Amino acid sequence: MNEAQERIQACNGTLDLSDLELTEIPKEVFQLTDLAYLNLSYNGLTCLPPEIGQLQSLTSLYLYNNQLTCLPPEIGQLHALEKMHLDYNKLTNIPPEIGQLQSLTSLYLRDNQLTCLPPEIGQQQSLAVLGLSNNQLTCLPPEIGHLQALEKLVLINNYLSVLPPEIGQLQALTVLVLSNNQLTCLPPEIGQLQALKRLYLDNNQLACLPPEIGQLQSLEKLDLHDNYLSVLPPEVGQLQALRIINLHDNCLSVLPLEIGQLPALTELGHNGYCLSVLSPEIWQVQSLTALYLGDNQLTNSPPEIGQIQELIKLAVYYNQLRTRNSVAARAFVHIWPVKP
Repeated sequence: MNEAQERIQACNGTLDLSDLELTEIPKEVFQLTDLAYLNLSYNGLTCLPPEIGQLQSLTSLYLYNNQLTCLPPEIGQLHALEKMHLDYNKLTNIPPEIGQLQSLTSLYLRDNQLTCLPPEIGQQQSLAVLGLSNNQLTCLPPEIGHLQALEKLVLINNYLSVLPPEIGQLQALTVLVLSNNQLTCLPPEIGQLQALKRLYLDNNQLACLPPEIGQLQSLEKLDLHDNYLSVLPPEVGQLQALRIINLHDNCLSVLPLEIGQLPALTELGHNGYCLSVLSPEIWQVQSLTALYLGDNQLTNSPPEIGQIQELIKLAVYYNQLRTRNSVAARAFVHIWPVKP
């Protein structure tokens, strides 16, 4: 009796058949009608048989690190399924029956070859986490906005150039990760995401932000590094919960005066070539603990810097500073020197 058969016979609602070099699922698995947990990760599976739909009690299905190219329509018969992990396969599409999984709360499809999502994805009313990083998605279906329970949407390293306006309907969304795409703009509806706390837009092609960005009253972290931003809308000053903003490697020569209106801001990052002057308003942010201004064109350290009592890190390397003030003598402030 091989290892897989031994594990099947010893099964008591939970079955781990991972890393056994399986190329097909043993038929005996489909007779386990009370099976709740099935792990088939790290094998050589290229397809799932229709019999997968017989596992009506299944709540967790792990299939990452296989060679799957498609899913059978019968996957939609797993009505009790709550978690499905399909990362690191070769899936090129998802069957529309995916929308029948009404109990599904987390769906991971990272590192596949998906170019689109079926509209039926919007039928998953319990879905809270959707991971789609490292695929080939060029757009999202409008039905994405129907996912009213969705809290976390991760789309790192795809080919998205636009977002559908329906993105603003995701009222439960707290984390939106869109790093490493080809976004050139954001829809005004982005401002409707009132629960959003973390927004990652780094490594895109954004040249501007919509004024509606200021409506994100729950936003705590905004990552915009490596874009083409030359200006920020004044509405950024309305982000009353914002703690961290990363603006590294953009084309900003000045920061908006309204940056001084951010009462919760603790970290501001603006390394990257263009900044030549700091507006006095920035020193009104008394909560600031870290200020990163390396690789810019600053020539003077403004006297107002000493007004920020909480500041513990100030990075000014690779600038053209000619003067430094008494803030350098404060033991709790670390000023990185100008590098030769």
